[in-house]
Amino acid sequence: MSSTKSTQSTPSTFPELAANAALVLIAVACSLLDRQLAAQASAFERDAGFTERLYRVRKNARGRNY
Repeated sequence: MSSTKSTQSTPSTFPELAANAALVLIAVACSLLDRQLAAQASAFERDAGFTERLYRVRKNARGRNY
């Protein structure tokens, strides 16, 4: 009968630690991007898009000139 490796925990190696650190950084970046996207969607609904805001500014500027 051949022996198999034990599944007991072994000290982590540098590549494993580096990979885990990279996964943590990716998860944090994804979370921050999700928050930014939600904030931008909320601002778009509240303040309208760039073209609509530009139209509003130009319309107000024309109203003051006449």
